[in-house]
Amino acid sequence: MPALPSHRRPAPFDRFWFGAPYYPEHWNAAEREADPPLMAAAGVNAVRMAEFAWDLLEPVEGRYEFGFFDEAIERLGRHGISTFLCTPTAAPPRWLTAEHPETLRMNADGVPLQHGSRQQCCHQSELFREYSRRIVRAMAEHFAGHPHVVGWQTDNEFLCHFAECHCPNCQQAFREFLRERHRTVERLNRAWGNAFWAQTYRRFDDVLTPRPHKPTWTNPAQHLDYFRFLSWGVTRFQHDQVEILRRVNPKWTIFHNGLFGHIDYRGAFARDLDVLGYDNYPFFDPDPERRPRSQAFGLDRARGWSGNFIVPEQQSGPGGQGSYFHDQPEPGEVRRMAWTSIARGADSLLLFRWRTCRFGAEIYWCGILDHDNVPRRRYEEVKRLGGELKRVGGELLGTSVHVEMAVAQCDQEVFDAHSILNLGLAGPGQVAERIHGAAFEAGYAVGCIHPADDLRGVKCYVIPHWALFHPDWVEPLRAYAAAGGVLVVGARTATHDWNNNHIAEPSPGVLRELCGVAVAEYGRQNRPDRRTLELELDGQRVATEGWYETLEPAAGTDVLARWTSRHLAGQPAIVCRSEGAGKVLYVGAYFGEALIARLLPLWARLSGLQPLWPGVPSGVSVVRRDKPGAQYWFFINGTDGERRIEKVPAGTELLTGAHAGADWILPPHEVAIVKT
Repeated sequence: MPALPSHRRPAPFDRFWFGAPYYPEHWNAAEREADPPLMAAAGVNAVRMAEFAWDLLEPVEGRYEFGFFDEAIERLGRHGISTFLCTPTAAPPRWLTAEHPETLRMNADGVPLQHGSRQQCCHQSELFREYSRRIVRAMAEHFAGHPHVVGWQTDNEFLCHFAECHCPNCQQAFREFLRERHRTVERLNRAWGNAFWAQTYRRFDDVLTPRPHKPTWTNPAQHLDYFRFLSWGVTRFQHDQVEILRRVNPKWTIFHNGLFGHIDYRGAFARDLDVLGYDNYPFFDPDPERRPRSQAFGLDRARGWSGNFIVPEQQSGPGGQGSYFHDQPEPGEVRRMAWTSIARGADSLLLFRWRTCRFGAEIYWCGILDHDNVPRRRYEEVKRLGGELKRVGGELLGTSVHVEMAVAQCDQEVFDAHSILNLGLAGPGQVAERIHGAAFEAGYAVGCIHPADDLRGVKCYVIPHWALFHPDWVEPLRAYAAAGGVLVVGARTATHDWNNNHIAEPSPGVLRELCGVAVAEYGRQNRPDRRTLELELDGQRVATEGWYETLEPAAGTDVLARWTSRHLAGQPAIVCRSEGAGKVLYVGAYFGEALIARLLPLWARLSGLQPLWPGVPSGVSVVRRDKPGAQYWFFINGTDGERRIEKVPAGTELLTGAHAGADWILPPHEVAIVKT
């Protein structure tokens, strides 16, 4: 098995791909003829096609018609535009589901899904898997030697709208997964704690998929295995396709787009691919002042799974469906959001979509061109970006994003375990975003890194309330601290074993020795406004929220903060112990905004953390990408106003070619990239 992916890994591209998802099946002949030269003028060198065109590619079972896409690929190729094709399995044709309704997914109420949208078929259906292999094999063999087809996207946004399925196919596949995982039903009974509520099974064939509140609470160990099963099933479904594509043409680049829940993107799913794809829509955050930090977190989270990535769908206009419609990006925002993606790890980028569709469920998912096909300011902005990427994009390949502070992220099992038994508390991903956002606003070089990944060069590393915690992560964290890092562990961490059962020993379980502490009492803060709890840190009091713990420090562990309220008064709340050249802190409270604001200066002081480029004005973010012999400093103005940066690094500003080193003016949403 290949090594675990690293957040430092560059994408394996030999050029920077820039373009858009393109749907020629939506347009008339005149529009299709006019599109390639207009794309080329905007610097487009790649498109993504065919992910929802199965009905066109195989209009009746067994009859494949590729002529339409042959013409489209050739037409684009004449203008220097390459194609990433997609396996079209996210939207099966009606003839398939009409003939085989047993391939349809089923919700928790036992209602089959139906044709008329997308993602209606079950990945565990052996019949659907066979149809998937057939269409992928036919497409791969047809396009195998085509010089303009450079790679593939698998399916489209696995588990995007919903994840669960309870159809007969899933019942059978779930049992197959459990046999593979537990080997015997006795081991399954022990792992799930089936002595509770008379849940003991005599054989695997008696096990059903868990359905919440039918009739009441599910077994948290069983439910976590069900979520693991969803990842296992999607990974198996994708592997069918990847295996065919690799066999037909090993040179093709293969990726998937999305990064939705219940999929282990650090495991076999990602190892099957050359690179992960992240669909980036910052305007889902309705607050324009928050968007730069929320976009930064999403991108850093994407990079944390397996390194630099491709953005197969980057927002290029407002998006809307049903009851929502995003803001229209103001002048400069589309380009600024694209450069932000690149700064934080995108090694190729496609803007969704080329032209806004006039029919179907995505009429108001606006693209580079509007419904009337008139090139306006969004097109001109994309054209400017395309020209810049022609000059700069290739030079950024082979670089990695510099990180000095990181929050633990990118473990789907940890997130799923919390979601099953969350106690009304914010999830570890939500809390990580709070911490990341505070560090982002402070100007630190912040990122998201898994505990088993490479922590070299990271001065401060925060684990926010990971109840599920694997013992194998302890020694790498010990080595990280011993080498001089500051490790911060949040309350409730390591309180569950890998089956999602509560541990028998005092918390924080496998981390107790490293943290030098045991939890004596814990509790939920359901109404902190009525029963306020405060702790005192560096002579200042701060109110906590969500969760509290009283701590019993071991010998050699220092108390940094004590509770000051109610029956907790005087008891330790935050402790610190030395580990080699570094420090390990345990925080016996939930990371709310107020507490994070108090703790961040402490973490910086203990770790020597400084802003990446001190003195930049509010609203300007700084990111650095490195490779041997060169550093690339990105200064990004995420505000509606002009910002002046005093003395940027000495070097060449790549977008203008100007010498940098003195003060620099950034207009609203403007970007500067200085090479040193």
